[in-house]
Amino acid sequence: MTWKLLRIIVKSNDDVRQEQFAMQLISQFEQIFMSKGLDLWLKPYEILGTGHRAGIIEVCSDALSIDSIKKKMGKNSQIMDYFKQQFGRKGTALKTARENFMKSLAAYSLLCYILQIKDRHNGNILIDIEGHIMHIDFGFFLSNAPGKGVKFETAPFKLTAE
Repeated sequence: MTWKLLRIIVKSNDDVRQEQFAMQLISQFEQIFMSKGLDLWLKPYEILGTGHRAGIIEVCSDALSIDSIKKKMGKNSQIMDYFKQQFGRKGTALKTARENFMKSLAAYSLLCYILQIKDRHNGNILIDIEGHIMHIDFGFFLSNAPGKGVKFETAPFKLTAE
């Protein structure tokens, strides 16, 4: 097959070239993990900068942001509550989803730490229908940040109560 059908977002007034570069690095990390036999999961997706203020980004299908999940589930809900609702309270489906979550969390934790990816919040982290997490929006990494005066936390990572 020489083609595939994708859902895309067409962006204007936004420079996606840095995000395109980040996705190329993510693809390289995925290849490294695979070549070393590491059971880690990343989700590279297509990003194409078509100009200095425009681009095309593949939609991450079958995934919801943690922010939208928490709004749907209720203010005090935990991610595990969502997993139990989606995959059942016991059994292989829940176990598989939790393993998928763990493998993707480990991979994205390494990636975000090494590349110093910032601006990580519940709107930029998705959970897919198999339980994997995936990150989107890579405008802030390797100490690059659009705009002036943008300040980030000094901690190398966030560890939530969950």
